[in-house]
Amino acid sequence: MSALTQTDIDKLKKAIARGVLRVEYANESVTYQSVDQMLKALAFVEAEFAGASSVNRVPSTLAVFGRD
Repeated sequence: MSALTQTDIDKLKKAIARGVLRVEYANESVTYQSVDQMLKALAFVEAEFAGASSVNRVPSTLAVFGRD
């Protein structure tokens, strides 16, 4: 499966809330064995998603100058 998008994560959350084990993503579907497995998958992809977005951030510094 390719990298998940926020939309895919939202679909997984909705399926978990409804107790549905099959999730349709953009180009494939996944059938999970249990809601517990879905929760583990969700935790994993959210961690990956959060890590990917923090890696793309560029550290910056703001310098403020004034005249006295």
